[in-house]
Amino acid sequence: IGLSGLEPETTYSYQIYIDDKPAGEDHLFETWPSEGEAGEFRIGMGGGAGYTPKNERMWSTIQRYDLSGFLMLGDNVYIDDPKHPATQRYCYYRRQSQPQFRRFAASTSLAAIYDDHDFGTNDVVAGANVDTPAWKPKVWRVFKENWANPSYGGGEEHPGCWFDFKIADVHFIVLDTRYYRSLKKNDILGPVQQKWLFDTLGSSDATFKLIVSSVPFAPGVKGGSNDTWDGFPAQRKRIFSFIEENEIEGVMFLAADRHRTNIRRIPRQNGKYFYEIMSSRLTNIHTHGLMKYAKGSEFVAGYNKKPSFAILHVNTKKDPASLNVRCVNINGEEQFQRGFTIDNLYSKQKSEAQENLISQGEKINSQRFN
Repeated sequence: IGLSGLEPETTYSYQIYIDDKPAGEDHLFETWPSEGEAGEFRIGMGGGAGYTPKNERMWSTIQRYDLSGFLMLGDNVYIDDPKHPATQRYCYYRRQSQPQFRRFAASTSLAAIYDDHDFGTNDVVAGANVDTPAWKPKVWRVFKENWANPSYGGGEEHPGCWFDFKIADVHFIVLDTRYYRSLKKNDILGPVQQKWLFDTLGSSDATFKLIVSSVPFAPGVKGGSNDTWDGFPAQRKRIFSFIEENEIEGVMFLAADRHRTNIRRIPRQNGKYFYEIMSSRLTNIHTHGLMKYAKGSEFVAGYNKKPSFAILHVNTKKDPASLNVRCVNINGEEQFQRGFTIDNLYSKQKSEAQENLISQGEKINSQRFN
């Protein structure tokens, strides 16, 4: 259902009717700041959301932060059965029938990409073809039934879950790292999506450009596995080089897959750094180590003791424009925070004082949601 004529930064209420009878309760949502203009907003991100009854309260915790939106970054449900659409629909229904998730999704703008467990099976490599294996387009269609994304890849001709959108003057460029993944071709995106990425990134005039991937760009974070961008180093190098050669500013990477929330630096040969924020333990019980020492990337901050998510607080009205990162656990307790500005995003932070730019007045009260 598409709604037009809505005003920016305005709260609206709505009610769903089935056969002229109200279904459920009234809900509220707030529209985003005007696209292309300076603004301030908070958006959440996370993956790793296997159905875990005792942790389904996570959705209520997130909802209390009244975010402009939330990025579901893959493994949003665990299915691991790509050949049976009925199983897939059941796994989505099981999650969406929970009252905590229903309230969260009814008031928060959601966008989603899949990863291995909600696309295929563990660490799946499905190959470069559109229609083979035969289950690929069917999984894609079930995915579309369950997430109201702005668009879905290249449509029926080139299926996928890549898309982009803007909030204020922040550009989210969201990738599909599963549908066309081919180790034989050393390609994680496929040629159509790679061209779209370069065209979209190269033409963006946004202050911040946030490149979103279900698996990390940062090297060494999965113990030598080919499942991350480590399995596709040449394509990763092309993307990094494209950003540097075209002097594209304000780029940061967002990812999931690793069952923790952390920030890593990716050193470049020119002495500068890219930064990546990862979060993928929304409800999962299983935990991954913090990987404080990994070949090719550097640990900045991390948390893995309890389920958690990340909040990005973006303010492009400030001079310089800022992007602050907070890690919050399932109990609403803040675990770490780091701040970046547009003029230091591509350089190594010199000290904790420079990294932690959030004022005491902005800090989340860790006891608020206990």
